[in-house]
Amino acid sequence: MWFWWFMFVCDLLIPVFMIICGRMMWKNSPKSINGIIGYRTTRSMQNKDTWRFAHDYCGRLWEL
Repeated sequence: MWFWWFMFVCDLLIPVFMIICGRMMWKNSPKSINGIIGYRTTRSMQNKDTWRFAHDYCGRLWEL
């Protein structure tokens, strides 16, 4: 029985992690464009407007 409780907790870790990271990405996105942290795609790193939009949109999706 302990195995099933362990698997249940492990299955809940990913959604909780996504909700926390989504909230952080939406509310506290990196201010400057960098290649280390944040939502990094070639299109999102074009300018500051696309950088901000990508973090806002991805953060809202992950938080749902």
